[in-house]
Amino acid sequence: MKCRPHYNLYLESIAVSGQKLPIDSSLFATSNTQGTIVDSGTTLVYLVDGAYDPFISAIAAAVSPSARSVVSKGTQCFVTSGSVDSSFPTATLYFKGGVAMTVKPENYLLQQATSDNNVLWCIGWQRSQGITILGDLVLKEKIFVYDLGNMRMGWADYDCSLSVNVTSSSGKNQYVNTGQFDVNGSPRHYSGLVPTGVAVALVHMLIFGAIFSR
Repeated sequence: MKCRPHYNLYLESIAVSGQKLPIDSSLFATSNTQGTIVDSGTTLVYLVDGAYDPFISAIAAAVSPSARSVVSKGTQCFVTSGSVDSSFPTATLYFKGGVAMTVKPENYLLQQATSDNNVLWCIGWQRSQGITILGDLVLKEKIFVYDLGNMRMGWADYDCSLSVNVTSSSGKNQYVNTGQFDVNGSPRHYSGLVPTGVAVALVHMLIFGAIFSR
């Protein structure tokens, strides 16, 4: 079996404001030329062509009436004087096994400066061919946990401006159960672990360290 130098998640669908988008799930199928990967070294999110337009359209349809739609340099943007949380919808990524990742407005929007007192917010997700990449924009304010023995990963929302101390206890097989992880001495609930594709052990360790040292 040929190893792939990345984590390959099984994304199945996307919802905006609780409504699943009309996206063919085969667009997210994992193969040598397509799939969904996690890459903290990528700044933005790259959504596979065929899923991108439905996502952008759903966000634009769900924004507050106080947000005015504009296109800036080919990117869908909005001008609003209201708060991000009150003006923009929440999205959800659904993975195999019923695991869901909540995507807040701050996880898909980028702020740009304007000449007036309003704020210009632009969607920071880009169109991609074949591969969907979950970059740092959607990964921020989350702590990721990797179960290398079972090729799974999980995450928990966390204020990353705070310090992170991770402790664990493991059994004879040396594989850590994510339910045993504490953050700053307090137990944290992690979203259900997501099965991943095969990756080189060293790459697992490098990505683990990169995410926890951001």
